[in-house]
Amino acid sequence: MTKPSIPQLTAQLMAAPFARNESSLPEPLVDTPLQVTLEQVRPFHLDPRRSPNPKYQQIKASIRQRGLDQPPSITRRPHDEHFIIRNGGNTRLAILNELWQETGEERFHSFLCLYRPWTARAEILALAGHLAENDTRGDLTYIERSQAVDKARQLYQQECGRALTQCELAERLTEDGYPINQPAISRMGDTLEYLWPAIPGVLQAGLGRPQIRRLLTLRKSGLATWQRYAPDKPDDFAETFTRSLAGCDGELAQFSFERARDELIGNLAQQLALDYDELALELGVEDLRKNVMSQMLTPQVALPTRLPTFPTGVSPPVLAHDEPPAAKPLRERIAQLASSITSKLAPGIDVTVQDNGVELTWHGAHPAGLAHPVQPLLTLLSTLCSHPTDNPYAALLYGTAEAPPVLDDESLARLYRLVRLARQLPRAGASL
Repeated sequence: MTKPSIPQLTAQLMAAPFARNESSLPEPLVDTPLQVTLEQVRPFHLDPRRSPNPKYQQIKASIRQRGLDQPPSITRRPHDEHFIIRNGGNTRLAILNELWQETGEERFHSFLCLYRPWTARAEILALAGHLAENDTRGDLTYIERSQAVDKARQLYQQECGRALTQCELAERLTEDGYPINQPAISRMGDTLEYLWPAIPGVLQAGLGRPQIRRLLTLRKSGLATWQRYAPDKPDDFAETFTRSLAGCDGELAQFSFERARDELIGNLAQQLALDYDELALELGVEDLRKNVMSQMLTPQVALPTRLPTFPTGVSPPVLAHDEPPAAKPLRERIAQLASSITSKLAPGIDVTVQDNGVELTWHGAHPAGLAHPVQPLLTLLSTLCSHPTDNPYAALLYGTAEAPPVLDDESLARLYRLVRLARQLPRAGASL
């Protein structure tokens, strides 16, 4: 072997001692405080949060003023060069990077963390930890929680080598620090399967659980109706539902459940060749049923108060035929509704209200002389607007001051539905 020259020996003697290769040091086997720098730490790649933290600026101002009061815990996969955030702290890490770039202060560049050893279940525990921390603060959107729980399901199934039931998934997440029940997991799964393909923008913007539950209930009702009328085309409903909701995607502030429901009912009515209002009743849309019946069941003016009762043998005072103050507005509203009907079929008919009494005065052609189908309509309206004691139908529908109507509100709603159903028979080529 050739002997080193004098200059080579001099260079070796003047060289700095060999530095320790930090990456070759064994990982601590127990929880250990470590001083790390920003270059050594990476965010957790399965962080449930996808949207910006709404408290980002508030947290940044606190760290700028006070420093890092709550350092995140870190861990490291075997043979990886960088540490990762273990169970919450990705927002703080991002803020430290920003403050280091803005200020150059070393306190934002190097900080103390708690290192926790990597284990075989570290990935699952880290995901459950991030879920628990964010859920405690209420920072995650519903879709972010749903996606994280679904990712946890995949990790658990890789761990055990088989598919898990929703109950088993709930038990494992609860054991690992994220309490959740089976109904919540079921709802999250339905959200990912049925709503996420249709309205991703609204969900990412933070659509809440109450609205999501209403949409899932609407889908369930719509599917039941579809299966009743089109059992031979089960796959077509999914496309119809997705298309109906997709038109409502966009800004969260502009999202309307009522519009989404209207789109679905309209598309179902077209696909199934059904009447819109009848389909709405089939879907059990309670508030829509109330809207349909409101003009019959709920006057837009105050009803007169009930007259006081008097002991037997005592006559009430005579009011000289003065009517309750609400009588005139009620009659005016009745006349408006009747006019809105007749104006389409018989524009020459003028509907007016008498000053005293419950009858409507018809100006123009007499109903008996009008052609079909106008004549039956006006005959019906005349019957409904006549004095209850003069015909049984008026008493049946709205009663008198002394006696309530024979049909209560619920029965009247059913009568309306009966008519709507009967109207479907001719379209189906049948008769009542």
